[in-house]
Amino acid sequence: MSKIDYEKLEEIIVKSQEELDDIPLDFRGRIYIEFGTSWNKAVIKNKYYWTPVLRENSSAVLWENSSAELWENSSAVLRENSSAVLWENSSAVLWENSSAVLWENSSAVLWENSSAELRENSSAECTGNSQVVNRLYENTGGKINISGNARIVYMPKNINDFIDFYGIKHTKTKATFYKAVRKDEEGIYHADYNHNFIYEIGKFKTERCDENIERDCSYGIHISHLNWALRFGQSWSNLAILEVETKISDIVMPEDTDGKVRTSKIKVIREVPLEECGLYGKIISNRRKKND
Repeated sequence: MSKIDYEKLEEIIVKSQEELDDIPLDFRGRIYIEFGTSWNKAVIKNKYYWTPVLRENSSAVLWENSSAELWENSSAVLRENSSAVLWENSSAVLWENSSAVLWENSSAVLWENSSAELRENSSAECTGNSQVVNRLYENTGGKINISGNARIVYMPKNINDFIDFYGIKHTKTKATFYKAVRKDEEGIYHADYNHNFIYEIGKFKTERCDENIERDCSYGIHISHLNWALRFGQSWSNLAILEVETKISDIVMPEDTDGKVRTSKIKVIREVPLEECGLYGKIISNRRKKND
């Protein structure tokens, strides 16, 4: 069997667990998973450059910080801190601290501390301490069944609601957000998307900002609440969390935001030690120490 040159591939279809496990973590193409059954699931345990896509009737279990997109009639079991986006008639069972966004006619069962966002005709059953986010601007036709300490959360509609919802520290005119960046060996902070975009402590950074709220990911300086920044950079070995300040009037809050907004100007206040970033930050810090 000839060796696969992954550097020349823009996408790859995998039909077995062995083929999936052979893909290097730095593969820059799209991964399509077309295997796995309810009795013998595909196992996704790594975080890849692009989120793997499950399609057709494939079935998988996601572990640790892995993520996947589910299409057609695919299904998944999410555990630990894994995450998924569900489309069409796909379904998922979420455990522990896993999370999912459900579209169209997809469905999910949430356990323990898992969470999900419902859009369109999707539905969910929640128990334990799980929570489901119901987008007010969607015509959600699906059902939400709640039991135990589970709860329904309604997402903020404007930036003031956003600040209150996520507990953002603020004054009347300015607010404090966070940004996940890559810190090199010389202590320089680089943006993940554009390595040449550099941040410096105590200095301002400006960028043209898209004011169209219908675009979730567009040009501008992207900032977020603390946990979103931690989740975004959790797999990086050189992750640093910056505390930044921006004018509230400069913030653009996309309609589909899950905790991220963008702005045209920030002031970098400081690097926040991971140990000061709550339990999640301590977990990432301890994991990094074990790998050193």
